[in-house]
Amino acid sequence: MKTTRLLPPAGLFKLTPMSLLLGATMAAAQAPDAGNQIEEVIVRSSPLLSTSDEIALGTTVLDRQGILQNLNGTVGETLSSQPGVSSTFFGPGASRPIIRGLGGDRIRVLTNDISAFDVSTASQDHLVATEVATAQQIEILRGASTLRYGQNAVGGVVNVYDNRIPRSAPEDGLDAEIFAGYSTVDDGYTVGGSADVSATDNLVLHVEASDRDADEYDIDGFASEAAEEEGVKDTVENSQSEATSGAAGLSWIGDRGYIGFAVGYQEGTYGLPGGKKKEEEEEEEELELFAEEGEEEEEEGPITIDFEQIRYDLDGEYNFGNGLVKLAKFRFGYADYEHTEFAGDEPETKYENDEWELRAEAFMNEFELGAGSVTGTFGVNLADREFSADGEEAFVPLNDQFRWGVFGLGRYELDMFHFEASLRVDDQQNETDNLAFAGESYDESETTYSAALTGIYHLSDTTSMGVNLARSERAPTAEELFSNGFHAATSTVEIGDTNLDTEVAYSLELSLKSSYEALNYGVNIFYTDYSDFIFLSPTGDLFEEGDPFPADEGFPVFAYQQADAEFYGFEAEADFLAFSNDTWAVSIDGQVDMVRAQTTESTTFGGIENVRDEFTPLGTSGITVEEGDLPFIPPMRVLGGVDIDYKPWRSTLRVEVQYVDDQDRVGETPEGSEVELAGTTPTDSYTFLNIYLTTQPFANAQNVTLSLRGRNLTDEFARSATSFLAESAPLPGRDIRFGINVAF
Repeated sequence: MKTTRLLPPAGLFKLTPMSLLLGATMAAAQAPDAGNQIEEVIVRSSPLLSTSDEIALGTTVLDRQGILQNLNGTVGETLSSQPGVSSTFFGPGASRPIIRGLGGDRIRVLTNDISAFDVSTASQDHLVATEVATAQQIEILRGASTLRYGQNAVGGVVNVYDNRIPRSAPEDGLDAEIFAGYSTVDDGYTVGGSADVSATDNLVLHVEASDRDADEYDIDGFASEAAEEEGVKDTVENSQSEATSGAAGLSWIGDRGYIGFAVGYQEGTYGLPGGKKKEEEEEEEELELFAEEGEEEEEEGPITIDFEQIRYDLDGEYNFGNGLVKLAKFRFGYADYEHTEFAGDEPETKYENDEWELRAEAFMNEFELGAGSVTGTFGVNLADREFSADGEEAFVPLNDQFRWGVFGLGRYELDMFHFEASLRVDDQQNETDNLAFAGESYDESETTYSAALTGIYHLSDTTSMGVNLARSERAPTAEELFSNGFHAATSTVEIGDTNLDTEVAYSLELSLKSSYEALNYGVNIFYTDYSDFIFLSPTGDLFEEGDPFPADEGFPVFAYQQADAEFYGFEAEADFLAFSNDTWAVSIDGQVDMVRAQTTESTTFGGIENVRDEFTPLGTSGITVEEGDLPFIPPMRVLGGVDIDYKPWRSTLRVEVQYVDDQDRVGETPEGSEVELAGTTPTDSYTFLNIYLTTQPFANAQNVTLSLRGRNLTDEFARSATSFLAESAPLPGRDIRFGINVAF
């Protein structure tokens, strides 16, 4: 079964395994011409650069046009409508992907196979430092056998590929692109461009830049009870964002490979909806005191985050041709990332992250073994991170983390059968000299072992069945071990535990993929059983006001705890080519996904230890959290669409309806807790009507593409079950986006 795609305009919609196959069918139905060549799409994130039908896991690929159609500021929101993928949605500025209900450290977001070098796993309000506006391809691998990328990819991988290090020379010496867009929901714009230029026969220069700016976004109604009390309607306060990025790279490209270097920079600022504001009214005695002293109380403004990153990359590949090793490649990256959290104009907490990662891999030539053939890959990666947080709300101490991993995968193909076996060993060392903010030190390493087995049976040239079995281990992160302080973004006190055990997951995934003439479909069913699943759980305790607390109330205490848990669900997709001739093509597609997640045993918080001296507990520790549903799990979602292609105008009209079910399988506030916790309030269902129109209107300029996108056209009021800010930051209302893309 071949994985293919149709060149524009049909290529303007999202690329999934099914839409890729649909493109092949549509191309076959058209009169042959040079502009409709079918090309095979390789999943670059897969261990052996496989096509989608050679992967048992759920896989989604967005090409450049698919990225532009779904572009939404952050990588999380750009991918949030893909099968099995949702987002944390901490406002438009910070949104990280969630795959099958898993987020944070269990999902790796990569840039060209290595880390994005940010602090997004430390908190939901931290952005992912990858620029999707200039990405050329985004790949999503769902599931637990993504061993190539380490223990932190137990839930899946999002790999963002750009072209800042050119891997091939432009055919005519120049490849360039300019794009621009405007959105009505936030009066926002995005502009950017990139170019590859052949400086000599072997040297290729790449430059790219982008800029986006958006105001507070609109909704239909009041964002929260507080907004209603203040009379703030039809907008989400403090939801503005802006970002600027740029990169330059240079590659030497030869007959057998390339080597290149790039430097990139990005900076920006964004607001946190629902961020704290100091009450304008002061206590009467405080007012009298300030009046006597002739001073005015300084009002504390909304929380904003300023971020900045400079990144360096070195990338190379060499094709040996014959011999045991066919191809060797390496990736090295280093970045200096920092962001500062402001309350009004006053800086409160500064985060810094210096990190590097090295990956080296070798791909074997295929050779015969018995009645079948064998190939494989093996490699090593090293990474080091130095993290620091300084300020009143630094809830994680300065710490260093060093990781190394070795991995290997072998594939055996025999007639209609395809088998894979993979193994990975990781070691993670965490070190801090400031444990529990009391001057104590911690320096320990944890070695983890993970393995997976995959079998695929090709029932025919167009249909395959797959099964994947995996056992994976994940060591606790620095946040899970060392957290101990007030976390402003979530208005909670978070406490880590240096006695946490290694988390172990046993996973089973079944897949069925088929392409039969005009009908293409795929189904993935998964189940994961966790032993000692690590999660942040309420303790029932409160801490009262006092340094470093900014508000006049107690804050709930959360602690990292462990319990057995299970995750299960499915994703299903289908495409149907209903009609096609030389003028028109009509296709119908649909997708549905669902995930359930719950702990299968109760946990009890044992008490407060090693906390800051200024913390005063108001509650009683020892609250038991009963087994049950985990919070922030996405509800069932259904999406259906119709694509109408008018070939003489090279135009595609897509009408799409997305239904998101209500979510009443939420976490529970433990008995004895004095506050209602985020993630414990059910969310209502909602339906979005979306329309996309793309056209290449100029007969002599087919490189010019115009687009019109309408999202949530009925202006539905909706809250995301996966967002910590569900009660204060609803999803954006009606949005009309205009775009232009010129490639030459």
